[in-house]
Amino acid sequence: MTIIVKSTQKHLEGFTQWKTRLVKANPGARIKIVREGAHPAVLVTASEHFGIPRNLFARLLGISPATSERKIKAGILLGQTETERLERIALIENEAERVFGTPNMARDWLTKNNTALGATPLSMMDTETGAGEVRKVLSSIAYGGAV
Repeated sequence: MTIIVKSTQKHLEGFTQWKTRLVKANPGARIKIVREGAHPAVLVTASEHFGIPRNLFARLLGISPATSERKIKAGILLGQTETERLERIALIENEAERVFGTPNMARDWLTKNNTALGATPLSMMDTETGAGEVRKVLSSIAYGGAV
């Protein structure tokens, strides 16, 4: 059974604001945010933030382009699975910002091909296994370990 929830949120958050709220939240609050679902505006601004076409970013979240466009137009919240993938991207980007020192350097690293990963770090975050590999490379960069 699919439950469709339209957002009644008056202030629509962009990806950066949503990410900041997630990062500051304790694990219980993050779980609640994920279970409630993200507003589709977060998907739109995230694709713009990373400079990726919306249809490709939607696929990264596990949503077909047609479904994402329908949710965007109707203001239907993203499901728990899509929101959790978006959360994963936000938390890893935050980690990359700590490693590289600036949001721009982190975003650049996430969107450029990485020899150790064989792809862009961002493109690997559609699975927890891929995200784990991205975290390993970030840790190696931060602490001087081998990749």
